[in-house]
Amino acid sequence: MNKLPLNISIFMGLTAIFPLIDFLNGFFLTSGIPIPIGVLYRLFFFVFLLGMIAIEKIPKSPFTFVTFLFIAGNLGIFLFQSVWLQNPLTWIIEDMSVFIKYFLWALIPYYIYQRKALFQTIDYEKIFIVISFLFTVLLLIPYVLGVGNQTYDNSNAGYKGFFFANNDTSFAFIVSITFTVQALIQRLQGKWNYRLLLLLLLYTGNMLCLLLVGTKTGIVYGAVVSIIVLLRLLFVVRYRSAMHKIFVWLMSILLMGWVLLRGLAFAGQMIVGTYDRMVYFYYLYDGNLVRLLTSSRSDFLEGGLTHFLASPYPIFTMFFGQGFEYRLEHFGRLGLIEMDFFDAFFALGILGMLFLVILLGYYIVMALKKTNQSLYSYLFLVILLYGFFAGHVLFSALSSTFFGLVCGGIILSKKE
Repeated sequence: MNKLPLNISIFMGLTAIFPLIDFLNGFFLTSGIPIPIGVLYRLFFFVFLLGMIAIEKIPKSPFTFVTFLFIAGNLGIFLFQSVWLQNPLTWIIEDMSVFIKYFLWALIPYYIYQRKALFQTIDYEKIFIVISFLFTVLLLIPYVLGVGNQTYDNSNAGYKGFFFANNDTSFAFIVSITFTVQALIQRLQGKWNYRLLLLLLLYTGNMLCLLLVGTKTGIVYGAVVSIIVLLRLLFVVRYRSAMHKIFVWLMSILLMGWVLLRGLAFAGQMIVGTYDRMVYFYYLYDGNLVRLLTSSRSDFLEGGLTHFLASPYPIFTMFFGQGFEYRLEHFGRLGLIEMDFFDAFFALGILGMLFLVILLGYYIVMALKKTNQSLYSYLFLVILLYGFFAGHVLFSALSSTFFGLVCGGIILSKKE
């Protein structure tokens, strides 16, 4: 393989180390050390992407149009809001930081699009395996050492180590385990060596982390993926030899036996913690299943909509939204719904939603085209559903970076 240009090597390094950056950012916040390493990293990555996109040839294509429309349109909304709402400088800076996170998922795949021929010469999925490894190690080491943060008090679930947000961490492991199991299945069908053992350990670590984080979505997703993988290994995968198949069957039987005898005890502790929280909130919400399943997001949505419609600038608000910091400062907790598409509508208005839907729609058409379908197509739809119901994708630095890399995979899967 030819040596890659320096800017692509830098891009690969910046994307691969982002779990470490988020870990250090959380560690510094927990320790009370005022080093904004996460902010500095995202700002550098954002400027790097803009600079590299600017110096490369800009293709005249529909994808260029929808991407630039998304960026320019949202920047226009941001500037218009700042002037119309008379936001103070501190609010403008806070809003700009949110927009930087929001733009990452659009800029990352466009950077890849400009250099598609070069990216197709490398094993792009290895980036996700490296990221999966870093997330797993950086969550398990603090857990073993007995340090880190717990989302919920007096519960066996909800551990997030030094990562900042529980939902973001769960999202990271949902994406990570998806790539880990695909790499594992591919390795099982090929030559068996130490890499197979490493992938088995990584898969085990991914599952353990999903149990530790303890979100409903993460546990269910991990369980479903594990069942599907087991069925594929037993009945679908073709092995290089009969001995390989016999070994997989024997190991599967032993594994299921271990899970039944020992593994369920540990998993049960994690699940009991999640169940206890669900029972607590069930009674707290007077048996309202909608509030329970949405983790009170339905309440925030109702309250947020009320404030949105009661704006003193109804026409402006409907078309241009109210921004991010403006809503938090005026409405407190109701200024954040934690459901991405509602947050986008309230913050950016009808125009902002239009720019978002156009770009997402382009990716959906591209991903679902029969000749382009891949693991990235599947994950793209999973991420959209996660963002709709659980939020923390479009406006989270961690998740937006992951989403951008998945969109980059869709670009690389597209047949010309």
